[in-house]
This record gives sequence, structure tokens and C-alpha cells, in this order.
Amino acid sequence: MKHSSDTEIDAQLSEQAAAWFVRLVANDLSARERREYLAWLKASGRHVEALLDIYRYHGYGRKAKLHMRATPNRDPESNIIPFTPRGVTVHPHSLRETQRPRRGRFPKIAASIAGVMFTIVAAWIVKTTYIDNRITTGPGQWDRELLSDGSVLRIGPNTKLRWAFDDFQRSIVLSEGEAVFEVAKDPLRPFIVSTHFGNVRAVGTEFGISLMNGSTAVVTVAHGKVAVSKPHEGRFAIEQKADAVAELVADQQIVMSLQGAEPIKEVDASRELQWATGYYEFRGETVGEAVEQFNRRNKLQVVMADPAIGNIAMPFTTVKLDDPETFVVMLAARPDVQVAYENANVIRLLPE
Repeated sequence: MKHSSDTEIDAQLSEQAAAWFVRLVANDLSARERREYLAWLKASGRHVEALLDIYRYHGYGRKAKLHMRATPNRDPESNIIPFTPRGVTVHPHSLRETQRPRRGRFPKIAASIAGVMFTIVAAWIVKTTYIDNRITTGPGQWDRELLSDGSVLRIGPNTKLRWAFDDFQRSIVLSEGEAVFEVAKDPLRPFIVSTHFGNVRAVGTEFGISLMNGSTAVVTVAHGKVAVSKPHEGRFAIEQKADAVAELVADQQIVMSLQGAEPIKEVDASRELQWATGYYEFRGETVGEAVEQFNRRNKLQVVMADPAIGNIAMPFTTVKLDDPETFVVMLAARPDVQVAYENANVIRLLPE
């Protein structure tokens, strides 16, 4: 009967450990829940062992770190969990070794976890939350990233960004390039993107930021509302009303520089942010405007030998932004434009 009772306890501990594992890798524990998690771990060495079994089962091995993020006004040492070899029971106030027989626990763990699909999703969440905290793209490279909170990043070429989430806010630093942010709604944790020219704060919305030639930042809102503030020298939150520059709603855009911000203007946001798809629909823009779109996203540069070429109106057409050669071939069909391949990285447009 005792063996049966122990088996039932083990099964319950496995279920509890599996539940904590899901929340931990999803990184969605509140401060109160993290305190509850820590108390659960410290209550018994069997709790620690059950959670370690979950980590081992999913391939994390002994590198797994069971911790709680420090919260204000808490003793950091209270977050430390003493680990001991398997089979040693950890008591809250003292350590006492007691050997107990090993039991086959993996079938129970497997039953507690929702099969192979959960394993794949959990591994992906761990990768996103704990490993890939920065993204860098090169010329002609687009990327897409789903963050642990459900937000989606669509990243353009020549971009550098990094992020860090905690219980109070979701912070992203965009140092180069451009990205579109589809923000998952979380009123308790504002989503703040920091640039050299200012910060953008949102809760649940979609907006894009493009850093142009290291001199300006263009903020475009597709859905919802964002607040724009002055730079905070490394601080992310918009803390004072004096720091606020503007509030933008859907189909509005603002251009910021170190000298200040231009007036808000109305735009077609879906068109302004179309670059994030990797395609662009030209509707009568000039060749010069088209060349700028290609050159800042690709290694292959298009050079205009005569400024007059830049004033030519583009036909209504859709092109891939990572394919400047097709764009050049299309221009070469005109009787007043010649094309010369100067080297592997430069195509020159010449007048006829």
C-alpha cells in the first residue's frame, strides 16, 4: 500500500512539475506566481527532482537553471535553490541525505506532457525566450520572429535589434535598419522600442520603424495607437509628459531626428510598410525614389550617371526589393536609358 501511495504522490508531483515547466518556458509568470513557484521548489527536494526530470526528459540536461527573477525589496539569496545529487532530499532549513529507490517516472512525465507537439512548441519557446535575444540581418535578407509574448517582428535587411522582457515592460532596442512590430496586447507590460532618435511605446498595436541613413527615424502606425517620446539615454519608459513628442493612430506617420520631430502626416500605412513583405508596388514614383528603396536594402548598388534619370517616372509595377537586377532590366527597355555593369556590386544607369 505504501508503494502505491508513493506512486500516486510521484504522479502528482510530475503533473505539478509539468505545469510549472510549461509556464517557465513560456516566460509568462507574474511576480506573485514566481514567488509561488519558488516556494513550491523550496518545499521539498522531491519537487526539485521532479522538475529536473522534466528538463532531462526534454533534453535540457543538467544545464537547466531553476530560478526566479529577483523582485524589488526581496533578498537575492532567497532565490537560491540548493541542488543535490538525485536521491537526496532537500529540506527548507537543513540538508539531510536519505536514499530512496528510483522509480520509473518517465511514463508518468510523458503522460503529463502533451506529447510530441508540446515538445516541439516548448523547445521553440525556449529558443525564442532564452537564446535568440538579438537579430542581425544582412543585405537582401528579410526575417520574421515570433516572440514569447505572441508579438511578431518582421525585420528588413541591414537591421540590428535586441530585446528583453520582464514583469513590467517589453523592451526592444533598434540600432540599425527597420522592422514592423505586431504587438500582442498586454496592458500590464507596455511594448517599448528604443532608437537613437526617440522611443515608441505601445500596448497592442502594429507599427513600423525605419532608420534612414543614420539621420532620421520614420514611425508609421498601421493599427492602434502609439506614443512617441524623446531619447532617454538608455531608459526605455516614457516617464514624464515633458518627454512626450506625439501620439499617433492608424495611418499616421512621424519623422524624428536628433533635432526634433516633424509634424504628423496622414499616410497609407499598408503601402508605407509594404517593404516588410519583400515586395514593393510602384505607383508612379521616380526612378530616383525606386533606386533609394533598392540601394539601402541590397549589396548590389544602382548608380545614376545623370541626375535626369532619377526624374523619370516609374511605371505601375510590383518588384521584389531584393532583386535590383530585374528593376534595372526593366529600365533598360526604355530607349533613353542604358545599363552598364561596372563590377559585381555596382550597376550604372547611363543616358542614351
